[in-house]
Amino acid sequence: MLEVDGIEVRYGNIVALQEASFRVDQGEIVTLIGANGAGKTTSLRSVSGLLPLSAGSIRFEGQRIDTLSPEDIVRLGIAHSPEGRRVFPGLTVAENLELGATPWRKRGDRIDSDIERVYALFPRLKEREKQLAWSMSGGEQQMLAVGRALMSRPRLLLLDEPSLGLAPIIVEQLFDKIASINQLGVTILLVEQNAAMALSVATRGYVLENGRIVLHDTTQRMQDHPRVREAYLGA
Repeated sequence: MLEVDGIEVRYGNIVALQEASFRVDQGEIVTLIGANGAGKTTSLRSVSGLLPLSAGSIRFEGQRIDTLSPEDIVRLGIAHSPEGRRVFPGLTVAENLELGATPWRKRGDRIDSDIERVYALFPRLKEREKQLAWSMSGGEQQMLAVGRALMSRPRLLLLDEPSLGLAPIIVEQLFDKIASINQLGVTILLVEQNAAMALSVATRGYVLENGRIVLHDTTQRMQDHPRVREAYLGA
């Protein structure tokens, strides 16, 4: 479904990603784990068209997308829920969700059923429908960020640090929802510092260190790998 082949991304003279290759097959949850500054967020921003490549290529369902605009990539079926939630604080829950459906509204499609699907997945958002986003808790804002991404009807969902700043019980609830989204047919590429949670929900994983992929395996084997256990699982 998604094929990232030997990409290099630079911030000026700094190489953030070097010869990075990974793939996501349809129906999977694949996770990228690594320390701060390893290149995880850069990887997602490259896939969604927010960062240009210095080398390599990115293909989605066989089509090369690294030369496309972010808007065109969304229309192809890739949605990005960014690190830090980035909800629109002065807009209500419903207005935030409607903005996520912009590609479909431009076509004149009705989005009522899309909103109801998000509310079914996150009932708390239905309760807060008319509430301004800034006034919600961190967990509710994260639900809104994921729900807004789902409004574009993605086949591939990019999730960047969804657990950041959330209480452990909220993290568990959120990862249950991530599994539910996948069961509904959405493929997921997950970036997450909470390696234990990421490996518990994903099927395969990649470890990024200093902009390079240094390990790839099934998550079951990664959980038993000495390097992963020592560096990311605290074992």
